[in-house]
Amino acid sequence: MSAVTAMIGSEARLLARNPGVVIWTAILPVAAAIVIASIPAARRPVTAFGGLSTFQVYQPILVLFVLSLLAVQAMPDMLTRYREMGVLKRLRTTPVSPALLLVAHFVLITGVSIVCLVLIVVIPGIISGQWPHHLLGFVVSFLLSCWAFLGLGMVIASLFRNAKVAAGCGTLMFFVLMFFAGLWIPRSTMPGWLHTISNLTASGAGTQALADTATSGWPPVGFFGTLVVWGALATVIAIRTFKWE
Repeated sequence: MSAVTAMIGSEARLLARNPGVVIWTAILPVAAAIVIASIPAARRPVTAFGGLSTFQVYQPILVLFVLSLLAVQAMPDMLTRYREMGVLKRLRTTPVSPALLLVAHFVLITGVSIVCLVLIVVIPGIISGQWPHHLLGFVVSFLLSCWAFLGLGMVIASLFRNAKVAAGCGTLMFFVLMFFAGLWIPRSTMPGWLHTISNLTASGAGTQALADTATSGWPPVGFFGTLVVWGALATVIAIRTFKWE
């Protein structure tokens, strides 16, 4: 635990020297959540959205928007730059293991994501009066989504040695995740076949789990299972394929 704590502290200090990435990641979705919550029409039920309001539909998507930016773009960029600059090669001569480094980044990014989650939930909640109905389920859904998304980010960071290539792959992954989350086409309006595919993705399952716990209660266990499978598989692949050089 002392080694993990030391690694997390070291990476946190490095991140604090360049806070622009985190700040910019949080500004857009938090501002969007506040604006949507401030519009009275966006708080009214919409038949096309299954009786949910526009705010209730897009709040989970904005939560995952932050998470995906941090997980599949910011984290892989940071780790591949370490590899390019030889930082990982020097770490190889120390007792630090690939798993320890990945765990440190996992914990750090999760912490930043939780802060953004609080901002997206609390500030719009005060404005609109719409709070997550099942808070425990909402938190569990978010943490499982973190595991799945960060697992994908760790795979990108493990497979690519060039920061520009990793950034391009992360950007592509971001758009794919957000598409299946319903950012451009709300999931409730997707054709049946596309909705089924979305349910099998990390972002689709995460969005539905967050939406269900925010508006009613526990989601179907299948959505949790999908997130667990994505998280477990991606984590194992990342650890097995991680290269120092």
